[in-house]
Amino acid sequence: MRFLFLLGILALCTATSASANEYQPYTTLQSISYSKPIAIASMLGEWNPPFKGGDKALTYNKAEIGVIGNGWQLGIFKRYDYSLEFSRQTAELYYLTENHLPLEAGKEYPLRIEARHQLSRGLRLGFQRKLVPALKVGLAASYLQGQAFIDGNLKGSAQVTTEKDYDFQFDTEYAYSRDVLFGRHANAPRGSGYSLDIKLDWQPNARFAGQLAIVDLMAKIYWQDAPYTIATASSATKTYDENGYVRYKPAISGFESNKNFVQTLPRKIFLSTQYHWTRDTDLLAEAQDLDIQRFLSIGAGWRQSQNSRLQGLYNITAKALTLRYLRGRLRLEVGADHWDADRARYFVFQLGYNHAL
Repeated sequence: MRFLFLLGILALCTATSASANEYQPYTTLQSISYSKPIAIASMLGEWNPPFKGGDKALTYNKAEIGVIGNGWQLGIFKRYDYSLEFSRQTAELYYLTENHLPLEAGKEYPLRIEARHQLSRGLRLGFQRKLVPALKVGLAASYLQGQAFIDGNLKGSAQVTTEKDYDFQFDTEYAYSRDVLFGRHANAPRGSGYSLDIKLDWQPNARFAGQLAIVDLMAKIYWQDAPYTIATASSATKTYDENGYVRYKPAISGFESNKNFVQTLPRKIFLSTQYHWTRDTDLLAEAQDLDIQRFLSIGAGWRQSQNSRLQGLYNITAKALTLRYLRGRLRLEVGADHWDADRARYFVFQLGYNHAL
């Protein structure tokens, strides 16, 4: 509540520092998703083939609207973040069993999963100032109202006994709003927190420009009375379907409780540079660090008219193509590694009107 009160005071100061006609509405939609082992659409469903192998998946999504002007911005937003890190063997075993494909008898699979997820909404206040002629600095503070989360890990091993059967044992420790592992019935907790962002715009001369944005430079959500589980699960209880494939209701030992839980949101770094090569052509280089995965892109931009540009980027990491259209205050960006949505493992979409920090 203290953080929310501070935002309110800053908002009042902003409102009195400039007249209303200096402010403009802005909106931003941003979505970045990546799945290394399998298509994004399959990751959210039944892990349909093809399977590429891999050890991570993530999605970062945000929708924001507000007003901007005189170097200030005030907006409301909703966010959805999810990151999964797992061993390649865990991904392989899950893929094979989900699709009822034959297992290799005697093979052992180390199991490892680390999951972090948060769904929140909130209020964001930012300002931007020119420190020196070549450098502008922007800061933004957000109040986060948590709606759902998962934060924890799983470690263990699985031993294949036949092409349709395997034994396993794993330990897990995680906090959550919904128990996706064991189906525990518990009340979802309430959470509140904050996030601090920073952005630098640097243009030392007419030919070169660079931008650095760090999202969640410092960010935490404090969940009150969150469900919490520490347990060991094994395959002691088995049943089989009509085709002889094993089904499990894991035997569990451990304890379930509730506690106050502090969730730290990982930093996300966005770096972009532009070099004005010719009168109508720019060279581009961009990097994104989304904590568990880094992306590097190179490309070019072409001036179509006095206030419109078309840019094309190739994401070297994801082997994906991104097209970006800039016209006045409008920004539209779409990118993917495959134009068939059911096969894409990387997807990015951004739509923005008016520049926001």
